[in-house]
Amino acid sequence: MTTDYGKDAILAQKGKLEERRRLAASMTTKPEILYYMAKDGDPDVRKALAANPATPNQADMILAKDPDEGVRASLTQKIAQMMPDLTEKQTTKVRAWAADTLEDMARDQAFRVRHVLADTLKDMTSAPPAVLRQLVRDTDSMVANPVIEFSPVLTDKDLVTVIAEGANTARLKSIARRKTVSEKVSDAIVETGDTEATAELLRNPGAHISEGTLDKIVDQAEDKPELHEPLVARPGLSDKAAKRLAEYVADSLVDTLLARNDLSPEVAEQVRAEVMKRLAAGAGPAAGAVNAEGGDGRGAVGNALEPEPDRLTRDEALELAREMNKKGQLTEGVIYDAIGRKDRNMAMAALAVMSDTKMPAVVKAFATNSAKGIVALVWEAGCSPKLSVDLQQGLGNVAPVEIIRPSSRASYGLSEDEMIWQLDFLRDMG
Repeated sequence: MTTDYGKDAILAQKGKLEERRRLAASMTTKPEILYYMAKDGDPDVRKALAANPATPNQADMILAKDPDEGVRASLTQKIAQMMPDLTEKQTTKVRAWAADTLEDMARDQAFRVRHVLADTLKDMTSAPPAVLRQLVRDTDSMVANPVIEFSPVLTDKDLVTVIAEGANTARLKSIARRKTVSEKVSDAIVETGDTEATAELLRNPGAHISEGTLDKIVDQAEDKPELHEPLVARPGLSDKAAKRLAEYVADSLVDTLLARNDLSPEVAEQVRAEVMKRLAAGAGPAAGAVNAEGGDGRGAVGNALEPEPDRLTRDEALELAREMNKKGQLTEGVIYDAIGRKDRNMAMAALAVMSDTKMPAVVKAFATNSAKGIVALVWEAGCSPKLSVDLQQGLGNVAPVEIIRPSSRASYGLSEDEMIWQLDFLRDMG
């Protein structure tokens, strides 16, 4: 009579594919049979074997060099998942073998293997540090960035080293998004001068940024509009930083700044005074400013019309835009002039008139930082795709990653159907 062991041995040698696969996946299969199956000719059988926690280490060592990346990926996931369960009672040799195998897998040529490893280890508190350090240097962002962003094992030294080795923007942003970022790591990010990563850092409530570093960002941010909104919203602004921001951020952001409940009455009053100073100055375009049409900041108006007043109210700006339109003087250059002076009201009024859209609808597009809405309005106004990008960046406060740019398939970055829908949506709201 054939024993169960004998039946399993026969199945391992001559069984059908599904029979062998079930045998390889079973926790009750004898270790010596599992070891024999490490050389099975079908990768599905070897994959089941690689995922089986009962498979002996000797078989796993063979599977670690398997030519099929799916087999290696299954083995990688199994070993990574079992690492936290290895106890002191288990031999040092087993733990060391597991860590060494994972380190080899972190160098595997197949992206799938490295990705499975990174995805499995990224949240583990017991993940081998040497393996993680290998993964954070991976050339593929889908392997490195999740580990960089989420691993609790990485130290400040590890993160600063990644930054010092020339991390790209995506990698820096992953560090800036970590649940907790120390002042040391924040300083290293800011020192790179990467605007997108600095903006991500400012938005992260778990990022610790020293007062000195925050003041430094504020001093350098005047020509970096993507930093204005996160700076205004950032807790812990010094009095100096709040007053400095009031000198250059858009009017809507000054309102946000004044609404902060952590400004002392004295500083709030100083911010208001700075705003009044800006309004009273009424400065026109910077000397020598050139718009997209090659003019002097006033487009087709040229010297035929005095520069419009700076910081008009919305009603005043709309009245002026209508008057200029009647005279044939309302052009794309007028909007570029408004961008140069950070005059949001004039830009919105010009767009409203040129696109035949009610002012409240245009205001809504800018107030909600709607990239699609701004693009649709520029298109309807008959202006250039470049203006849509410049408006999103200059006055729209659209996050850099959300800016809609022209492409080979759509000159404005959106299809005509999408832009028509956006216009209908805005006009219904207006």
